[in-house]
Amino acid sequence: MNPTQIFQYRLSTPSNRVYPGAHIGRRVSSGHLFKQHEPLLAHPDPRRIDLRASVLDVFGQYRVRVYQQHSLIDVLLLADLSASMSQNKTLLLDCLDAIAESAFSYGDRFSFIGCNSQASARYHLSHCQQLGALRSFSQQLQAARFTPQNPDWQSALPHLPNRSSLIFLLSDFYFDLASLAPILPQLRQHDVIPLVVWQTADYENLPEWGLVNFQDSESRTTRTLFMRPALRRRIVQNFQKRRQHLQSFFRGYGCEPLFLQDNFNATQLQAYFSQRAV
Repeated sequence: MNPTQIFQYRLSTPSNRVYPGAHIGRRVSSGHLFKQHEPLLAHPDPRRIDLRASVLDVFGQYRVRVYQQHSLIDVLLLADLSASMSQNKTLLLDCLDAIAESAFSYGDRFSFIGCNSQASARYHLSHCQQLGALRSFSQQLQAARFTPQNPDWQSALPHLPNRSSLIFLLSDFYFDLASLAPILPQLRQHDVIPLVVWQTADYENLPEWGLVNFQDSESRTTRTLFMRPALRRRIVQNFQKRRQHLQSFFRGYGCEPLFLQDNFNATQLQAYFSQRAV
């Protein structure tokens, strides 16, 4: 068994969580990053009195050094479990393991919500911090049969954290994006990372000439087409237009989608977060 690929991540804004963790937070408490001076009465900790700042204080008050607390965050994977995702199940499971174990390495809590016709409790893993529970859930998901129905994202909203969290939204996004448009404004308090999973075999390496069978991934209906250069170019162009449309759609809600093709590679996610930190 190959070791799970992990990556480093961060929220785009400091966390406001109370509990200490590994991420830069907004609260002042014990920490190593100096934030500001405060009056001793506001923060009664004589161990942190700054004599120089106290002497220079125009009101003659004792001043103490306060530090920025590092806080934990919740990490959540919200995944499409419709039938079209069956061909991406291996990639989905790799994403699940990598995101969860990356969260464990930070001491953060990981949750998973699977959506098909609704957000079923059967595919719901909440606030997990144990590798054994993750492995058991991963095996359950591997044996699951995905149903040919569009994901009901609205049903997942009651299960989301109330405070700002890191949410990975994973799907092939072959469905009508109008069903997703009412959901994204309700996720503005969270840091949403859309993960678009595609198989390049769907539109690349098609023959120039010949009969090709295409199967609809949702309805399972098969259609035979006579492939020719013009049709092949049109298929590739439609996927390119779909990619541009997804980028434009998510950027309208302040999200930058990441395209994962064929296999999961943690270096793509690492590069994604590194670019956001610049």
